[in-house]
Amino acid sequence: MSRIKENEFANKQIINWEEILCYMLALEKPGRKISFKDEVISIPAGEAPAYFEWVLWRAFLAINSLTNKPWEARRFKIDQDFLPIAPAPGRGPDLIFEFEDYVLVVEVTLTSSSRQEAVEGEPVRRHVAEIAEQHENTGKRVYGLFIALNIDSNTAETFKSGNWYKPDDSKLSLQIIPIRLDDFSKLFETGFKAGRLTPNKIRELITECRALSNYDAPEWKSQINNQVKRFIEQIIKGK
Repeated sequence: MSRIKENEFANKQIINWEEILCYMLALEKPGRKISFKDEVISIPAGEAPAYFEWVLWRAFLAINSLTNKPWEARRFKIDQDFLPIAPAPGRGPDLIFEFEDYVLVVEVTLTSSSRQEAVEGEPVRRHVAEIAEQHENTGKRVYGLFIALNIDSNTAETFKSGNWYKPDDSKLSLQIIPIRLDDFSKLFETGFKAGRLTPNKIRELITECRALSNYDAPEWKSQINNQVKRFIEQIIKGK
């Protein structure tokens, strides 16, 4: 894959935000088909996990403020048409987005119910902690965004704890929030209809949601949903 062509692809995503949104909507309901211009967008059977990572990669390319390269932001492979070949391998985050002032680790999953916490809880926290360690001397704060179709309360409970202990027992403070895909897609749509969704707006959302993490997990999930609605209203009002 030519890096020149991938850069060109990345630069075009800001004008392709409506197509990106259609893929998000298709992911929200398996088997759903979305009409877009003169085509029908759907997720190929069995490829939803790869497309979930791919569409979030494209969404943050559309934000168009990354300081790392498009190929550095993704850990999954793409083909010559820039379509995903398979999900990102284990032993690391799904997506890593570096902005001027901070780093965002994005993890996605189609897993639901209490199995979600077993599969994602520890790895997501560990991946965010590893990236945070890498940036301890850069001055950049690292945040985590966990996106799923539905957030199990046990998963939210795991992310409520902002602490991760390194092998030497020193403590890292992690800033991770879980968010439903439909909430993120609404925020994405509103942000781009209003002009563009900025990295600072995303960081502000994460920070304010973390400030509410003293609630029990079910209520924290509700508070995150309410914060998303509030941010959408702010964007509409131009704030």
